[in-house]
Amino acid sequence: MRAFLSVLTPLLVLLWLDRLDLVAGAVFGALTSVYCRSEPYRDQTRSLAAVAAGMVVAVGVGDAIALADVAPWQHRLLVITGTAAVGALATAATTAVKLGAPGGLIFSFATGACANLTIAPADVAPQLAVCAVSGAFAWSVCVTGAVFAGLRPQRRAVAAALEATAAYLSDRSDVLARHRSAVAVEIAWTRLALVGRRQRDTEEHRELIQTAEICEVLGASGRAASETVRSLRETAGSIRAGTSPGSPGYARQESAAVPALPPSRWHTIRGVLLAAVRPGRGSGSWLWPFAARVGIAALLAGLLADLLSIGHVYWAGVSAVSVLQATSTSRSVPRMLQRVAGTLGGVLIGLALLSTHPAVWVLILLLAALQWAAELTVTVNYAFGLLFATPVALLVSGLMTPDTPTQLASSRLWATLLGAAVAVLVAWLSPHGAWLARLRGSLARVRELTESPRTDPERLRKALIELHDAYETAAGEVPESQLPTEELLAVSRSAYKLLDTGGLLGQPRN
Repeated sequence: MRAFLSVLTPLLVLLWLDRLDLVAGAVFGALTSVYCRSEPYRDQTRSLAAVAAGMVVAVGVGDAIALADVAPWQHRLLVITGTAAVGALATAATTAVKLGAPGGLIFSFATGACANLTIAPADVAPQLAVCAVSGAFAWSVCVTGAVFAGLRPQRRAVAAALEATAAYLSDRSDVLARHRSAVAVEIAWTRLALVGRRQRDTEEHRELIQTAEICEVLGASGRAASETVRSLRETAGSIRAGTSPGSPGYARQESAAVPALPPSRWHTIRGVLLAAVRPGRGSGSWLWPFAARVGIAALLAGLLADLLSIGHVYWAGVSAVSVLQATSTSRSVPRMLQRVAGTLGGVLIGLALLSTHPAVWVLILLLAALQWAAELTVTVNYAFGLLFATPVALLVSGLMTPDTPTQLASSRLWATLLGAAVAVLVAWLSPHGAWLARLRGSLARVRELTESPRTDPERLRKALIELHDAYETAAGEVPESQLPTEELLAVSRSAYKLLDTGGLLGQPRN
């Protein structure tokens, strides 16, 4: 609903003002609303503000390319290069701060679409202003949800922690299940810290904190009865339904310490920038090869689309950026297949809608409705989301360009197929040393903390989470024979044993 309102309102205002020439700025500002859908609202206020600002920059880069006084072939080259560069940089930034889907995709789309516009210098300031206002409106719509959501994001996180803890207690020999429970509990603590003043330290908030503490205590315990495991799962269901957590088979504590706010995740950008200046030194060193892969794939896809005379060449680059939002090749291939399948169906829907030549106000309503449907289904399966997002792209292009519906549909289809294929090919052929280096560095870090006579439990928890994340990403890049799987399992068992036997996980966080 927030995507529906964010898209519909600014477009209706532009229609009323008879300024649909500014539709690009309005649409991309409104797409701020598709980010941070599941984060606590305290995080959303900062993250969405950064996204909205980034959208203005992306639109501005596209406008600058559109104004470039160069030969047609040079202009197409600028469009392709700008789309690829923005896609690569935005992907690196959004991955670094774990912003989530759709990552760098929309920023790349904004630059490519605006670079293809026919505009005059006098149009730039109004378009950027409209983008900023539309983004601010989308921000206000999104953060207003805090009034209605209450502690629902926190309840979901605590319920997930209960379920993960129950899964681990059902099979305590599975170190990966132990890790998944630790990650779920860590996420729950972060969510419980990020609450507004009205919800902080309320009775429900304290009950959720006590339940998260129970997950830590049980995770570190020697054994758990089957009744306790069942109780954990039943409590998780009750929390998701909005009822009181109660006591999931463990003694309740008399008080609950409200967790401290975590450090701003935007500080991780410093690690990425450090890695750019001093390769191998920053915590985000692996992100630069990842971003380079995204940029190269988008650039090659755009150049091939131009050589093959496919219209709207930036669509090929955007398709490559979209497929490579997955941080490993094994995840990129399913994403490519889903993108192709969703695009095929979406092109047919878009062609059918455009062929009826609807009135402008009908187009605007369709845009908002399709964006609503895309956001409703994309979390179920990426192909479902593309089934509705593809007509959105076609309708927006129909408002911005004089191309016929058949030309738009054909360009979209072939550019998507080309971009997706190039993205997977580049991912397969790219060197994978950075992923292995990240994994080895994470292993060394956990081993060092485990062997230290004065281990900081919080640092060890975070190092373990980073280690397993690095392993999962590397597992999608390199052959299994090159992965230090046995070493990872041994180090993880030692680290979790240290945390558990030391009683560290049972300590309340404050």
